[in-house]
Amino acid sequence: MQDKAYRIVDAGQKRIQTTMIGALDKFEKNFGYLWGHYKEGELTEQEEKFADLWDFTRNQILNQGNTQMRHFNEDIIKALRLIEINQKFSMTLKPDTNKD
Repeated sequence: MQDKAYRIVDAGQKRIQTTMIGALDKFEKNFGYLWGHYKEGELTEQEEKFADLWDFTRNQILNQGNTQMRHFNEDIIKALRLIEINQKFSMTLKPDTNKD
């Protein structure tokens, strides 16, 4: 069971990462012209300012996402350990059906 749980965690992480990278890609496609994303040649002063701002913002988004992924992993590992502990120490109680 634990192997399946870890595979689910890995799949979830990949989906979250894909969402983050996909969102950044959409911003680049739709607003990249502001910082000369598809431009050949030198950037204007304003494009350079936007490029610096975009790099800073993109790094903040990626860092925040990576931090949250680490927290997610820690939460899942704690939950899996609790499940494992509960499975080791659980007992089934059945009512006594013998009526005297």
